[in-house]
Amino acid sequence: MNYSASIIDEAAPLKTSPAKRNLPANVVAMPGGVIPAEIVTFPKPVKREVMAEPTREEVRAEDRRLAIDAQGGCLQSFERLVGRFEKPLYKFLNEKTKNHHLTEDLLQDTFIIAYRKLERYNPEYAFATWVFTIANRLAISNYRKQKPQVEEFDFATDETPLCTLMESESHKAIWVQAKRLLPNNHFIALRLFYAEGMKVDQIAEVMDQGVSSVKVWLHRARKRLAIHLKPA
Repeated sequence: MNYSASIIDEAAPLKTSPAKRNLPANVVAMPGGVIPAEIVTFPKPVKREVMAEPTREEVRAEDRRLAIDAQGGCLQSFERLVGRFEKPLYKFLNEKTKNHHLTEDLLQDTFIIAYRKLERYNPEYAFATWVFTIANRLAISNYRKQKPQVEEFDFATDETPLCTLMESESHKAIWVQAKRLLPNNHFIALRLFYAEGMKVDQIAEVMDQGVSSVKVWLHRARKRLAIHLKPA
């Protein structure tokens, strides 16, 4: 039985090497026989796009969006905020407590308070600053309960009357003046340092800035306040 060159017996096994067989140009030798070349396809390599890491501004904007949605009653948005801040808050609190179980308790309390007081969050400011401040206050409160006779923070700052006043929550007028005179980032850094007892590296983490930037802000804030608030 004669077959034309265009008819392929797919069931016929290859008995000789494809290189030694005189095959028509329109067929391809395969282990189980030969098939038409036009139906032979090979997968093309898939190009995988590398997703760029979000910028700090994009991260902060997403935090604000989720917080605003959560303020509107979206529980899923708040759960996403918990997921975004759980690890950095744990690290922040654990550096203060040095106790895993206590850190877990304070972390849970932080999110409970944040949820209950969510309407107080001002979207003009970074959500990280707000929630880290809650965590820090809880840590300070716990420390005072554990060791009421011990000074819990070493402010490591210059011993000037201005700095002494800034460390006291009772001097409301100082903070009112500071809010009026200082850029927002300088004021927040100053507030976290004196009123909340954070160290420079902790403030840098809260505000998502470099340690050197925070040091510059604190220095400029003190200098400006010293000029405007010095006795006449």
